[in-house]
Amino acid sequence: MRAFLAVPPDPAWAARAAALLGPLKSSLPSASWTRPESWHLTLRFFADIDAAAADRCAADTFAAASRFAGGELIPAGSLVFPPRGRARVLGAGFGPSDGADALKALAAEAEAAARRAGAPPEGREYHPHVTLARIRTPWPHAAVERFRRETDAWDLPPFRLIGVVLYESRLSPSGAAHTPLRSFTWSATPQEAPA
Repeated sequence: MRAFLAVPPDPAWAARAAALLGPLKSSLPSASWTRPESWHLTLRFFADIDAAAADRCAADTFAAASRFAGGELIPAGSLVFPPRGRARVLGAGFGPSDGADALKALAAEAEAAARRAGAPPEGREYHPHVTLARIRTPWPHAAVERFRRETDAWDLPPFRLIGVVLYESRLSPSGAAHTPLRSFTWSATPQEAPA
């Protein structure tokens, strides 16, 4: 199955980002815009993994998460991937903070769990971000710069790290559907919760 481990969306951050993104989307070229309810922070993606291995990766990652205290990420403007050449993914990034450091450490734990389960290495540095759109048909440079300029000026609240979820991802003509399978919630007493 396709699956991924991620921090679920922060409702306050998502509501504000959706309100700001709405008017901007209509003034930009066509793109596959992601839905606010799916705005998560991916820790580790699995293109093809069996359910038992995904479950082991989740258990190991949740155990690592129990050593962290959650926290929050500080918004830091737009991201465009790749950094050079034709833009393919538009996102919102986050700056340095204790929360970002904890999330990077947790992503490293998720990567180690994935490797123990036999998954191939991801092979790239972890940068926490929320994907806002995927560009299928190339945009003019001016449109990409407008996206950058507008989103860099957004006044967003911090993104609260509320837990970790193992999601199954099913592709369909209308987009990917993400189903939570297992979750871990940070609280005064961190605990695993049913999805």
